[in-house]
Amino acid sequence: MVRWSSLRLFAPDPFRQLANQCLKLPDQRRFWKASMIDIFLEKLLLDVAGYLHDSSANDWQRDPVLAATLGSSRLVSQPSLSRFFKRLEDADLDDFRKLIWQVAALAFRLSGQSRFVLDIDSTHCDTFGNQERSAFNAHYMAYGYHPQVVFDQESGLLLDALMRPGNEYTGKEADKFVETTFSRLSALPQSTSVIIRGDSGFATPKFYEMCDTHGVDFLVRLKANSKLGKLAETALVDCPPKYEESKCVYHEFKYQAASWGKARRVIVCSTHTADELVPWNHAFVVTILASEAPETLFKTYRQRGNAENQIKELKCGFGFDKTDSSTFARNTARALITGIAYNLVQLFKQLFVSEDRRSTISSLRFSLFHIAGRITWHARRVVIHLASNYVYKNWFSRLMDEVHQLAT
Repeated sequence: MVRWSSLRLFAPDPFRQLANQCLKLPDQRRFWKASMIDIFLEKLLLDVAGYLHDSSANDWQRDPVLAATLGSSRLVSQPSLSRFFKRLEDADLDDFRKLIWQVAALAFRLSGQSRFVLDIDSTHCDTFGNQERSAFNAHYMAYGYHPQVVFDQESGLLLDALMRPGNEYTGKEADKFVETTFSRLSALPQSTSVIIRGDSGFATPKFYEMCDTHGVDFLVRLKANSKLGKLAETALVDCPPKYEESKCVYHEFKYQAASWGKARRVIVCSTHTADELVPWNHAFVVTILASEAPETLFKTYRQRGNAENQIKELKCGFGFDKTDSSTFARNTARALITGIAYNLVQLFKQLFVSEDRRSTISSLRFSLFHIAGRITWHARRVVIHLASNYVYKNWFSRLMDEVHQLAT
């Protein structure tokens, strides 16, 4: 089988060196056959290939291609993976988050990207039974964890992730969460502008002030209240809607809530739907951007919906929401490792799938990774024999040539 041959990119020596630089995995074993880094890389490749359960390691333990990819004679089993997670400490979780960023930074350096539009959001991970720090979330009406994530919209890369108990509010301490990302982006040599978008859960004075401190522009949805409603209605006195016609009006005003240190620009989208009795429905967004028109800014804000697709890919494609362990730290480690795998695939698409970077990991597995074939070794050569009716064989051949060129 050639399932693993295309995955050679994900575990070459340069990435192993990067992992060694970022990860200081504790290892007090006396007689071991696989280092902690080797076990980490095996778990990473299993996540990329779509084998998300630890028991999958037993099925692939003696696979020669996967072993050659990792440079090992024999791979670890499911019990070894379980012990790997058991040995992890809290400091290792920060190292995993650092590695998520390092993979993203590598992609930014390769692409030369200079403008960043960030999307911050929270999501839900179900838990089952008496799992540590599991709590009820009234929004999702379920027990679980409530992690925060931040993505770059252009590249689709995950920049950071923070696992939290399920009962923590969406935007709690979001200012501290994004501070590290802001500092890292400003340190990039090509960084010129950063915009961050968030829903009303992140509408807090501390979040605005953190953006001000780092020179980051923001677009954050505001929850409607009576004062905002009156200001919006006052601005529309001279523009009454017609009952039978739909209408949309963009406008703005200065507004300062009681908890804000200063007045800020609030843009408004007021809509009337034909045949509805309610004259206007208002949507409010607070921003620091001063020159762009409200309509342009609303168009930019609405594009943050793509973050939901990225979260879906992270969870459904890589198992970010899998909580197989009983402890919070181990479940956090599992989630962060899937975040690293997700970023590696995004980098893979940036380098080799430029035709359609929106391809999901499911389509990549179907077309490139999970394919029938045969591998032979002869005269110091490795030959990959593909099925004659393999639809993507030309793409696969070109891809392998590009990977070899990159490796040399």
